[in-house]
Amino acid sequence: MQTPINHFKRRLYEQQVQIGFWLALADANIAEICANQGFDWLLIDAEHGPQTLSGIVGQLRAIESSQSCSALVRAPGHNPVAIKQILDLGAQTIMVPMVETAEQARAIVAASLYPPAGIRSVGGSRAARWGGYPAYIQESNAQICIIVQIETGLAIDNLEEIAAVDGIDALFLGPADLAATEGLLGPDHFDDLFVLTGQTLARIVATGKAAGILSRDERLVQQYLDGGARLVANGIDSFSLARAVGDNLRDWRTRISQRAAD
Repeated sequence: MQTPINHFKRRLYEQQVQIGFWLALADANIAEICANQGFDWLLIDAEHGPQTLSGIVGQLRAIESSQSCSALVRAPGHNPVAIKQILDLGAQTIMVPMVETAEQARAIVAASLYPPAGIRSVGGSRAARWGGYPAYIQESNAQICIIVQIETGLAIDNLEEIAAVDGIDALFLGPADLAATEGLLGPDHFDDLFVLTGQTLARIVATGKAAGILSRDERLVQQYLDGGARLVANGIDSFSLARAVGDNLRDWRTRISQRAAD
């Protein structure tokens, strides 16, 4: 069998807008539910979520079962061993947080690709379906998609150099960490953050690389869509569950109170 095509990467270079959703709860059932809602992609968050390697495999299988939703995995950091393990589990698209320099970006690319393009070591893995994809070593480099996150002022300073690194497919802005590192946390600083993220988006788009963002704030999401972003995540499973459950409870509390008053 041929190594599967990375449809997420293909759509990325066709400049299609792809709407995604964040999986922080590390649960395969939640991944399966979300994958069948029509999202273009779901991100398994191994930076902040309570992920294990076996748990990531379960979520990858759940997402793959939808046959229409692509799975992304955010690595916990820059460690090449962690990147290799995630790819060996079968992820074709990885996101790496807190990338601040072109040197870091080049190291991430090297960790993600087999020689001679990189330094990824060879071993029997789920990614190759344990030999079921006999040409995986030769074919996989073309299917690997690498997204780096721009989350600090230093990363913004080096943005064009990072984007120019061969093998980097997209730059994904992290507005929460950017707000934290730039002293813009809280609603009082929203206007300044809005300006900063808009300016950064324009610079990413100008490099020719795909731009992305995660935000639960509709204003930022709409700003990015209007500005040319092609990867947009508009929610996180944990926050969405909390909001839905809370809204349901508040609705029933209101009904009970109104009925008692009548």
